[in-house]
Amino acid sequence: MNGLRKAGKRAILGTLVSAEASLKAVGLARPSVLLLLGHMRSGSTLLLHLLMTNPEIAALGERGVVYDSSADFARLALAARIRHGGPLRVLRYVADQVNHDELTPHASLLRHRRVKVLFLLRRPEPSLRSIVELYRAHYQQPWSTSRALEYYVGRVKSLTRLGQSLSAQGNAALIRYESLTDAPQETLEALRVFLGLRRGFSPTYATYPFTGRHGDPGPYIHAGRIIRERSATRIDLASSELERAAAAYDECTTALERFTLGV
Repeated sequence: MNGLRKAGKRAILGTLVSAEASLKAVGLARPSVLLLLGHMRSGSTLLLHLLMTNPEIAALGERGVVYDSSADFARLALAARIRHGGPLRVLRYVADQVNHDELTPHASLLRHRRVKVLFLLRRPEPSLRSIVELYRAHYQQPWSTSRALEYYVGRVKSLTRLGQSLSAQGNAALIRYESLTDAPQETLEALRVFLGLRRGFSPTYATYPFTGRHGDPGPYIHAGRIIRERSATRIDLASSELERAAAAYDECTTALERFTLGV
């Protein structure tokens, strides 16, 4: 049965690649792929919506799928085209957000010539507060502070390893949550330059059928503008545990600082 499923998937992906090749033959270039690699509450859903204020970028929310090979990029590109204006829509980029290790592509796939990576990083204490509050408000099984800590530390360490595996040759950029919320105009302009786009981004955005469903389920994302979250949730962690989170954050910052946008 597993063999049949794999064969079926290969056939579907082959069809998608062929369809994309056909579009290229009629003058529609393949869009590049923007993968937003962050952690929960790092601003990835907000950034995805801001990216879509440029008509040359399309996305489908947080898809929650694994990219096994470059053929999966064709699936993303065609689905985004069809959902946003039809298969003949001209696009420079299609985007997806990935905040969990089990969904993160292998480093070799991130080095594909078609891919640009946007790393997102947020300081540990506000991230932990927000994660705990998220699960308390929107999910049936709330996370303890300890579980949020283990997720945050593990994910940030994974981003560190991914950053170390990539070259600094223009295929990756680091966006800090604090820069996005406190200096949005400067950050978005630096992002425009990094992506080589003539048109920039707006700090106000439209919402979509996937808004609040595929990605951040909280109320702020529906506002259509940047709101810096200020959580009142208390977190009960020993100072040694907070120091562990801070150490992971500092190590990640060191690994990714060469990708910092010129804000």
